[in-house]
Amino acid sequence: MLYLLPVLSPPTVLLLYPFRFADSLTGRWVRTRYRAERHIIEQRYARWEITAEPEVRRVDGGGFSPWR
Repeated sequence: MLYLLPVLSPPTVLLLYPFRFADSLTGRWVRTRYRAERHIIEQRYARWEITAEPEVRRVDGGGFSPWR
């Protein structure tokens, strides 16, 4: 018997959050220089805090084109 799995489409929008985290050695809050998706932040840091509104980036599947 053949079972068909639903096809998951890739996300069309990325929400990237600016955040800070508590350093595990010193306990001080450190502001990051990059933005990340919320689930990535949750996986990597035990104590963290989002500091501003997310940056919204479109994902259209295309690459960089200097003639566009």
